[in-house]
Amino acid sequence: MNYPQPKYQRGATLLVALVLLLVITILAISSIREAALEERIVGNVRDQQAAFNGAESALREAETRLANSSGPPATATPCAATLCVLTSPPTTISFLDWGWWQSNAITYQGATSDNTTLGVASTPRWQTAFIGFDPADSNGTVEVTDPDLRSKGVGPYYYQVNAASQGRSTRTMTSLQSVTVQRY
Repeated sequence: MNYPQPKYQRGATLLVALVLLLVITILAISSIREAALEERIVGNVRDQQAAFNGAESALREAETRLANSSGPPATATPCAATLCVLTSPPTTISFLDWGWWQSNAITYQGATSDNTTLGVASTPRWQTAFIGFDPADSNGTVEVTDPDLRSKGVGPYYYQVNAASQGRSTRTMTSLQSVTVQRY
């Protein structure tokens, strides 16, 4: 009986298998790193969205309180009342300094003031500032032209509304600003 002689093997199969294993390992590691990066991005977006939602809630609360006032609200320099209206818009607002907001704005007290329900690190804060009564436009015209009505304070009052909120962590913060008109 004659058996065929085995051919001389050079180990090419082993080398190809090792190269393929290396390529698969590199792809798996890069996929894991990409998934971890995407998870961090999603966390940051969620944090920013929570800050935006908190600031938006505070902004809407301030606008609602202005709208619900029966007449022009009294202005005050320190914010201690339920409706914080400064005598004039702040010349410098440290929009991203939470310490500034804690000492110069009122705490959000809307539908829920529970930080865990809002999903933010600290309760959002807001303030309003009186801009002016029926200011003239660029042509010099005013809305209320009757001097008797103007002397009684009938007409539009312009207010600047500022609000801020931290996100789910204290490293994220959003500030919003609007101008609202109230007619009394």
